[in-house]
Amino acid sequence: MATDKESGARVRFGLVSWSDILWLTAISSTLLLTLLPFSSYIVSVPFVRDEWSMNNTEAAVVFSAYLVGSALSAVFLLPVTDRVPARKVLLASIVVMAVANVLFPLLARDIWTASLLRCAAGAGHVGAYIPGVRLVSLRFAGSMRGTAVGTFVSIGFVGTTGSYAFTGLLLDLTDSWRTAYLITSLVGLVGVAIALWVVRDRRSDEDMTNSPRSWGPDLRILKGGSILLLNLAYALHTAELYLARLWLPLLLVAALMESGREPGEAAVIAATWAGLMFMSGSVGVFLGGMLSDRLGRTAGAGVIFAVSGAVSFVVGWLLGAPLIVLIALGFVYGFATAADSAIYSTAATELAPANRIGSTQGVQNFIGFTVGAIAPILAGGILDIVEGAAGWGLAFGFNGLLAVAGLVSLWMLRRHPDASEMAEGRR
Repeated sequence: MATDKESGARVRFGLVSWSDILWLTAISSTLLLTLLPFSSYIVSVPFVRDEWSMNNTEAAVVFSAYLVGSALSAVFLLPVTDRVPARKVLLASIVVMAVANVLFPLLARDIWTASLLRCAAGAGHVGAYIPGVRLVSLRFAGSMRGTAVGTFVSIGFVGTTGSYAFTGLLLDLTDSWRTAYLITSLVGLVGVAIALWVVRDRRSDEDMTNSPRSWGPDLRILKGGSILLLNLAYALHTAELYLARLWLPLLLVAALMESGREPGEAAVIAATWAGLMFMSGSVGVFLGGMLSDRLGRTAGAGVIFAVSGAVSFVVGWLLGAPLIVLIALGFVYGFATAADSAIYSTAATELAPANRIGSTQGVQNFIGFTVGAIAPILAGGILDIVEGAAGWGLAFGFNGLLAVAGLVSLWMLRRHPDASEMAEGRR
């Protein structure tokens, strides 16, 4: 295995090998394909909500069950990567996620069975995503680390966001949401096959000699304050992102129905537009990683939070506006809510002690996904209590407040002495 220093030298002088590029392409494709069913539930909500007689809050609970699974996986599974090679954890998690996604359209019949299966899929998601970030960070060191991680994360976003359009297209071509969901999940199984090849490469394996004795998360990493502030910013980013992921497509459905479209037609059109909007976030993640390499992690994330927060305060009030206005702003929203995703993952590997990276990532994602699971449900509660355009405006205004809080936490992190460890001193 190449050392961090040697890898950094290869990257700095533009000598990244073709095998490195092929490996990055393969591990990124694995994530893309297995995440393809991620948004299938969101696209299906207009049909599932009626079929299972759910209100907005209950529909959000099923959505957030995925994030609960992600949080549990983060706190119990990710610390294992400090003792077990991350590639092995990645493969096991990919299998769990793929199987849970296939079973959802076959077995889900109510809020409880649906939530259980989505919880399992969410657990697999984090168990694949975070070890993947770790593997990429170890393989690509130096000034290109943020770009490499950004590439991996952005391609994963193509999976979660392309899911909207792909499932929406299948809804238009098949007889039910279950058929569309199942086909999407079966395509995702291809990612398992690619993962089997990826895990054969051991060059990103780490020396486990000084691994911690405990198999659980090490909360002592929060004592210095810098990782705690980073985790707070990440939690607010996660909450903002997933609130938008669930409710922006449904805002589009409401706007299309307001303009005279039938519910089924509105759902298909909204899924297509939402997929394109959030897919722009995959470019945003890549550019966000590059921006943070140049400006620093806190400055890069702060610029992105400012843009997404500004859109949040406006977009919910556009229910009666011309659709072209809502769609245009939706593209900005999809780009900005995702663009800082790789920044927090990269910063965690920079601030964490060398033998506590898995524990640091576990704590970060537990906090992030726990807060992220709550935000969409609160927004659903607002929509159940306040009907009409005002409900949408207040729900997305709440998302804007999350962005403001995120800016404050980033400002505090930038002033922390440990911030100099990020982005080669650019904080």
